[in-house]
Formats: sequence, structure tokens, C-alpha cells
Amino acid sequence: MVLPSWSISSTIVSGTGGRWAVGTLILTHLIAYNETGGPGMMIGTAIAAVLAIFSGVCKSSVKSLQMYYIRTTHRADYFCLFLAKWMDILALFSACAMLVRTLSSSLDAMTGGLARMYILGRNSPANEPWPDVIGVVVIFLLTGMFMLGLENTKIFSFLMVTGVVSFASVIGVVAGWRGNFELFDSEAILPKGVVGLLSGAALSSFSFSNDLLNGNYCKRLVGLVIILAVLLSNELIGACLTAVIKFSTTHEYEAVPVLAILENKDFHKAIPAVACLLVLTCSGALLELFPEMFYQIVQLTTSDWKILAKQIGYENRDSGSPILAVFTGGSLCAMLAFACPMENLTYILAASHLMATILRAFYLLYIPFRPQYMEQQNDSSLAYSRLNASPKPVPSQSGLIKTKKAVWFLRKPSAASIAHHVLQTNRANKNGPREEHEREWLLLGEPPSPKAPDSPPNNVESTVLSDQVSDIECIALAKPENTDSDEESSTDIDAIVDEYRQKVKVSAAGPLDNNTLRLPTASSWKLTVLFIGFIVTGSVLTSTGLMLWETNTIIVGVNLVFIPSAILMLFPKYDQTTSTTPATLICTITLLGSTILYSASFLQSWPALLLWFLAGLFLFIRCDTWCCLCLERPPSTQTLIASVSGTRTTIRVPRPPKGSIIPSRIAGHS
Repeated sequence: MVLPSWSISSTIVSGTGGRWAVGTLILTHLIAYNETGGPGMMIGTAIAAVLAIFSGVCKSSVKSLQMYYIRTTHRADYFCLFLAKWMDILALFSACAMLVRTLSSSLDAMTGGLARMYILGRNSPANEPWPDVIGVVVIFLLTGMFMLGLENTKIFSFLMVTGVVSFASVIGVVAGWRGNFELFDSEAILPKGVVGLLSGAALSSFSFSNDLLNGNYCKRLVGLVIILAVLLSNELIGACLTAVIKFSTTHEYEAVPVLAILENKDFHKAIPAVACLLVLTCSGALLELFPEMFYQIVQLTTSDWKILAKQIGYENRDSGSPILAVFTGGSLCAMLAFACPMENLTYILAASHLMATILRAFYLLYIPFRPQYMEQQNDSSLAYSRLNASPKPVPSQSGLIKTKKAVWFLRKPSAASIAHHVLQTNRANKNGPREEHEREWLLLGEPPSPKAPDSPPNNVESTVLSDQVSDIECIALAKPENTDSDEESSTDIDAIVDEYRQKVKVSAAGPLDNNTLRLPTASSWKLTVLFIGFIVTGSVLTSTGLMLWETNTIIVGVNLVFIPSAILMLFPKYDQTTSTTPATLICTITLLGSTILYSASFLQSWPALLLWFLAGLFLFIRCDTWCCLCLERPPSTQTLIASVSGTRTTIRVPRPPKGSIIPSRIAGHS
């Protein structure tokens, strides 16, 4: 029995369960209790799920990029993608800090508030212990365990899923026993207006993983089903919370609303048990998100990124863990958990996650329209070309033939010219690579000749598939050593040719024409930059109009987004059938939706995002190849380093300055 190459467990990427737990345990309750109420939370979660599908398509396209090539050729693209990854790391920091804050509040509830009183005093706020000393201790304990070799296994994921299901069951029992379902009719759908709806949707966006829509059709379908399952679970919890919460804007911000709900519904004895369940579930989610966070840091030390020093990503020989990366991530999480209140952490989480989506959508929006120049020399467009071992001779009559631009080039020589060329080559150099030429012609066959301008544009197949006599037979007959060969060698050649005719199919697209092939040019790129500027301006105007509820601004912004986007669809761009770049409309919708939701969380999170952006900019300038190549070079005083191994002596010579001459022989070494 042949096992399939993929399974559902391999399709669910790491961090999906942790995001689901954060959304189910923390974000849904915070939105329903503090932001916009139960009905608004349900609508906002549906908006976040739709945006997650679009952002997942964009992120799956980014994953197939070659970062090493982008880093060495396009600095602006590399900086945009680095900032997106940098914001993802901040989102993971904030998620881990939120889990730790919830865990510390639950531990305090298990002790009846005694832990908070002993550490912070009797006058400390009961709704949220701050500064969170317990959370710092929990993070350092977790960091130490991962540094010693702790790994996230399936048993932790099973405990987390069990805890989330049990917690949702408790909310359902409370709603069914003490809930008031008449609140569905009497409760306002949007008590804070559109601003509250957008803020709830922004906070819910982290619940849906945007790494699920990768791979083939089956994997993408499984990822879509997982997103819908997460949406369904959050909607059910939102319906239960609508029945047990009377939304009000006068109460203080609750860090763990479920404990306040149990107290208001006279479930005092169940508070320690629910707090213990929260501790177990938050620990499982933390064990899933914390490794993802420090492995993101390790990726910045690889050769693809080269942002952080390689020593940070080194794994310990005994534990197998990247100790410095774990310690760095744990320290930053401890700082956030200690200093930031829960309300600020939620907005930082939402804003950083949405900013990463904006940057990826912006990159994928302009990259298909930017021209990529290639050396094009004549009209042939054969889908293969021969790799020469020696440089080609310069043609003597280059002035008689005009050079025309094309993607590929390979002229069709006649059989007589091939035979004449082979005879001359054999007479001039009998040791030439005849066998290599024969094998390549056997594989590739005769390339098609360029068509006349008036000929019909039909596709041409290689003569490997034709029934006529191929040029390999002409070559074999033209060689002196093969003219009087025996029947056995002829039979071998015929067998090889027949085998390639059956197995190989080489097709050519025919001559290239300006009417059939439209590639981006410098003029089209200038117009593309202008229209993309209109799209970005329209997204900002639309989000501003929604925040201020200015109808005219919203209409102008939407027109500035979709009219230039429709015009861009008519512009020449690189063929998307051979790339993973999503459609222009998908990138535009992702950019617009992410900008709108980002504007709802901008005011509460811009200082943290500005500080994080400046830190990333400093690392990029400091550790990019502009400044760091000098760190990889040896000092100027170092000239020669010899290492003797057995009878060989290896001498490493550093790169000399321009104009200097290095002697070929060194004194003392032969």
C-alpha cells in the first residue's frame, strides 16, 4: 500500500493551534466584553476570516521566493520582505506575552487574589495585576526549559486542544444555565459604531493563521476548511457570550473577562477550576507559539537573510536548542509582559500582524509589473539552449546581420552545413568532444528555424518527434570514421534515436512577436508606480473616511483603489502561469482590507510599532551587505595563513587590494 505524500497533520503548520487558542481563550472574550459586544464580535470575526483567506494567498506566494537572490539584487524588495517578517516576530512576541498575562491572572485567581496582594500589595488593581511579576517568572522558567532541550510534542498540542474544547463547553453551560437569550434582540449590534466593529475585526485577525494556503490543491482545501472551522468555533463562543454579557462602556478593562462573567453569574466556586483550566490551556498554546517565535529569530541568521549574527542561531551540542535565540526571544517577551498592560498588548498584536500583511500585499502588487531585462539576440524562441564548454567564436560577418531581441536563440543549420562543419572540426582537431556533441544532438534534436513574417504563427515541434531523417543521422554519415562503419554501430544509433523519440518531447513557441508577447517596459513601469500610488492613497482615504464616517471620503477612496487596479490589469506583466504571484485584484483587496483594519488599531499601538520599526531599520542598515561585508574580511595585517595536514600544505590568501601583485611561489613552501 502506497501512503500519500501528505496528511492533515502535515498540512496544519506549527502555530495554527496556538493562534486558535489565543483567539478562543483571550481575543473573543476581550472583544465581546471590552470592545464591541457579542454581535459586533461575531461580525468582526467573519470579516477577519475573509481577510485571512486573501492574506493566506499572498503569504503562500512569498514563501516560494528565493531570498538569497532578492537580497543580492533588489534591496528595496528585500527591505520590504524583511519588515514583514520583522512585524510577524513582534506579533508572536505580543501573543506570548498575552498568554503569559492570562496565565498569571489565572494563577492569582486560583489563590483567591493572595498572590497579587503578597507581591504588589492590597491596593493593586484586581482586574489585572500590573506590573506582572508572575508572568516574568513564568517566561524565564519556560525559556530555561527550552534552552535545556524542551521540545513541543503532540501531547502538549493534545492537552491544548482538550483544554480549549473544555473551556468552550464551560462557556456553553454558563450561557445555557444563566444566559439571557433575549439580549439577541435588545442588544445593540454596533454599540461603538463602525470604529468598534473594525477594532474587533482587527483584534480577531490573529486568530486565523495565514500559513495554511500552501502547497497543492488538496492542502489548500484543507487549509480553507481549517479557517472555516476556527471561524465556526469563534462564532459559537460569540453567541454564548452575547447571552451572558450586557455590554457597557463604563466598567474597567478586564484582562480575563471569563472570571468576571463567572463572578457576575454567581459561579464563585467554579472560578478556581476554570482558572486551572486556563492555566493548562495557555501553557499548551505557549509551548506552541514560543518555539515558532525563536525559530523566526533563527531564520534571520541564515544565509538567506543575514540580519543577525550567525552565533545567535547556533544549536547547543548537548540540548540541540539555539540557546542565544531562545534567550533573546524570552527576554523580549518578559519585557512586554512586565511593562505593557493587556489592552496595549492586544492592539500591538493586531497592528503588527496587519502591518506584515500590508507589506506583503504591497510587494506582490508591484513586482509583476517591474521590468526584468534579459539579453535577447534573435527571433528564435526554442525552449532549451546548449551549454558550451568553450567560448563561442565571434562571427566575422556581424555587420551584415542585424541583431534582434528575443528570449532564446538557436538558429537552424542545414544538414549539409552541419556535415561540413563536423568534417572541418574532425580534420582540425581529432581530439574534439565529438561524443558530447552527438549526445546533445540526440537529446535535443534539430531546433526549428525562424519563420517568415508572413507565415502562420503555428507552434513547431522539434524534429525529435518528426518522422523525417534527423540531423544526427546526417552527422553520423558525414563523419569519416562512420562512413564505412559496420551495421552494428548504425543499429545502436537508430535504437538511441528511437528511444529519445518515444520519451522526449521538446516544443518551441515559434518566433516571438511584439503583438503576441507583452513584457513590462520602462514607460509601463512609470505608469505602474503612479497607479500603485493612487491605490495606496485610496486605501488611506478609505480607512480615514471609515474612522471619521465621512461618506464622500469613503467614495473617493474606493474609486482611487479599484479604478487604477482595473487599469493595471491591462498593463503588460510577466506571465502568471509560470509563477506563484497572485492576481492584481487579490493583492489590492488584501492591501485595502488590511489598511482599514490597521487604522482601527493604529492610535493605541503606533509608539510600539515605531520603536520596533526603528530597531529593524537599524539592524538592516547595520547588518546588510552595505556595511557587513567588511566584517567578513580578514584584517589588513593578515596576509597568509598556512595549515599543514600530513604531506599537504594549504595556504589561504585573502582577497588583495586592486592593483596588487601576489607572487606565485611563497618562500618556505614548494
